[in-house]
Amino acid sequence: MRCYCGSEKEFSVCCQPYLSGNLLARNCEQLMRSRYSAYCHKDINYVYQTYHSSVLPNNTIQEIEAFANSVHFVRLDVISTEQSVDEGYVTFELIYIQDNFLCGFMERSRFVFDKGWYYVDGVLKDSTPNKISRNDLCPCNSGKKFKQCIIHVPSGSGIS
Repeated sequence: MRCYCGSEKEFSVCCQPYLSGNLLARNCEQLMRSRYSAYCHKDINYVYQTYHSSVLPNNTIQEIEAFANSVHFVRLDVISTEQSVDEGYVTFELIYIQDNFLCGFMERSRFVFDKGWYYVDGVLKDSTPNKISRNDLCPCNSGKKFKQCIIHVPSGSGIS
């Protein structure tokens, strides 16, 4: 299966080694992509553990899990990455389905290096949600009408 993060690599050699703890992200973009894959894969502990300790009290496992379970992630597009030795920024667009709406946002995420890369915060710009009609093609690219697409194609396995 292609990786959820949109890298065109197989999940098993792209983000899965980070989620399993076998590799640490070498840069802020790798961490951001692996966090997205963790959300898609419902690996809530990975998302939580990759927050910087200074912001952990503001991000509970329950809140992370509630968001991850309430949406179907459709696509991640990395727009730009800036990085120094101890700080980095990744600008990306994320598209997801929630409650029969196609939603998305653009974010400029901030990361810090503290014996490893960690997510700190981001500046979000939400897009206007669009209602998905029952007879529309499902945005997950399954090729089915939305009303017939009960189980969406996983985020990385067929999205172009």
